[in-house]
Amino acid sequence: MKKYVLVLFIVAAVSLLFLFFRGITCPLSRPAVQAPRGMDIKASESEMLRYLKERNDLLAAQKAEVVLSVQPGNICALWAKAEIYRRAYDFNESKKILNRILAASPGYPPALITLAYIDYHDNRFREALSLLKQALNSAQLGREDKAIAYMLIGSVNAKRAKQGGLFNKIAYGTRILGYFEKARAFAPGLAEVRLGLGSFYLLAPRIAGGNIDLAIEELKRAVDLAPDFATANARLAQAYREKGDMDKYNFYISRAKKLDPANEVVVELEGRI
Repeated sequence: MKKYVLVLFIVAAVSLLFLFFRGITCPLSRPAVQAPRGMDIKASESEMLRYLKERNDLLAAQKAEVVLSVQPGNICALWAKAEIYRRAYDFNESKKILNRILAASPGYPPALITLAYIDYHDNRFREALSLLKQALNSAQLGREDKAIAYMLIGSVNAKRAKQGGLFNKIAYGTRILGYFEKARAFAPGLAEVRLGLGSFYLLAPRIAGGNIDLAIEELKRAVDLAPDFATANARLAQAYREKGDMDKYNFYISRAKKLDPANEVVVELEGRI
């Protein structure tokens, strides 16, 4: 019974980790921006990806439109658009673009991973894991994409554990942390990775690995990496509240509310005060 309760706590904690995928109102409905003459496409792609990594979706969207005004079939920019639609939960628009990408470039890892998240979100676990397996077997896979793939696998296990009986909770719930640790090993500079681990340490009971100091360490790193990441700011606020530091709680919850007033973690925390 004790082991069962612990697994329940772990599953409840980790099932919340993918709240960091919540997006903002999608900025892609604005008109395309005119590209400057002689634009360096590779440099523009790099800048666009940096904005995405920093969770600055508005600037990423603008940069994607500039690239696409020069190269309408640019796979990297198309994927950026699909990813921003996904963050905004406009899955239909995202899938249209993803299917176009995969028709032109079968096995493109970022597209497979984004599509896997949509399947994960809709509880199509078998389909999500199949896509992630394809991505992980791709020679094109980069370290950061590999990290996100492992995070998704961990989250699939979390949902399976949460939705199943005792056997599922033991079989799947005990695998979750390992996948997040794998993700950090491949991409310690990704804010999503730090948020995932920080949320686990924050929400799991101490006997199952919970540690408020490790939570603050990971969540601070997530905020440092992506200051505009509303969920990371909100979880860091929660960690400081657990620590008893209300000044820092108020600072980070205010930042999170300014970035995204409707963020699920913000609403959760404000409802408990």
